[in-house]
Amino acid sequence: MTRTSLSPSVRRRAVEPSLAALTVTLAVVWVTEPGSVFDGGIVATIVAPVFVPATLLAPGLLAMSVLDRVVRHGVRLASAYVGSDDRTQRSDTSRRRIGASLVLGVLAGYTLWWVIASVYVLTVADAGGVLLAPLVALVAGSVLGVLLLCRTVLRWLGLGADRVHAQSDAG
Repeated sequence: MTRTSLSPSVRRRAVEPSLAALTVTLAVVWVTEPGSVFDGGIVATIVAPVFVPATLLAPGLLAMSVLDRVVRHGVRLASAYVGSDDRTQRSDTSRRRIGASLVLGVLAGYTLWWVIASVYVLTVADAGGVLLAPLVALVAGSVLGVLLLCRTVLRWLGLGADRVHAQSDAG
C-alpha cells in the first residue's frame, strides 16, 4: 500500500473549499428549510442531533484554517520587512495580498468568536433553548466561505494573484 504525502498547502487548498462549501450549504439549509431540521418529523429525528454541532464545527474549522494562513502570511511579511528573505514568497508584499489577508483574518476572527460564544451558550450557560448564536456563527462562516469559494474559482480560472505575479515575472 503506497501512501502519498501531500504538502500542507496542497491539503489546505483541498480542505478549505470543502469546508467553505459545507458551511454555505448548512447555512442555506438552516435559512430555507428550518422546519425539516427542527420540527418533530422523521428527518428531524435523524438530522437534528448532528445538525447544530455541524453548524459550529464547519465554520470553526474553516475560521481556524484561515487564521492559520493569515498568521503565517503576517510572519512572512514581517520577516520580509526585517530583512530575512528566506521565508518570503513572491506575492507576500503585494497590496492585494495584504488586503485580502486583513479582510479574511478579521472575518475569520469574527466567525471563530461567534463559534466559541455559541459553544459557551449551548453547553455552559444556562440559557435554555438559545439557537440564535449558532445561526450568527453560521452566517458569518458562510460569508467567509463564499469569499473563499470565489477566490478558489478565480484561482482555477487563472485569474488569481499567484498566477498573475508568476506571469508578470516570467515576461
